[in-house]
Amino acid sequence: MKLKRLTMIVTLISIVVVSGIAVGATDAPVRLLVVDETHSVQSSLQIELFARALVKTEEFRIHALTEIPMGRNSGDPYALAVIVPANIDQVWIVAPNIPSQLPPSIAEALHTLTAIADRIYGGTRSLDHRAVVGVTDDLFPAVYSGFLVRNGWL
Repeated sequence: MKLKRLTMIVTLISIVVVSGIAVGATDAPVRLLVVDETHSVQSSLQIELFARALVKTEEFRIHALTEIPMGRNSGDPYALAVIVPANIDQVWIVAPNIPSQLPPSIAEALHTLTAIADRIYGGTRSLDHRAVVGVTDDLFPAVYSGFLVRNGWL
C-alpha cells in the first residue's frame, strides 16, 4: 500500500515537473525592436537602463537600431517596437495592433514593457525624462505602427 502511494506521488510530481518544463519551453521571448535615435550620453545611459530592466525579466529578446528602418524587413517580424526619438520628449511603444486585439502573450509583454518604460523614463530620478505613449495615445506611434507593419518589421 505504501509503495503504491509512493509510486503515485512520484508519478504526479513527474507529471507536474514535465508539464512545467514543456510550458516553459514554449514561452519564447518576445522579439522587441528598440530604435534609439538619440545621440546624447544621458539618453544612451537611460536606454541602457531600460534594456537591462527588460532583459532581466527574461520576457524579451532585443534588437537595437539607431534609426527607424525605411526598407522592407527580410527577417522575421518583431512583436513590439520601442522608438526613442531624438527631438521629442516621448518614448513611443509601437504594437502591430491596438492592445485589445493583440494575442494574450503579446498583450502581457506590452503591459510589462510599458510598466518598465514608465518606471525608467517617468521616475523622479530619470536621467532623460520622457512621456511613454502607445498606439492609442498619440498619432506618432500609430503611424509608425502602420509603417512598420507594412514593411514587415512588426
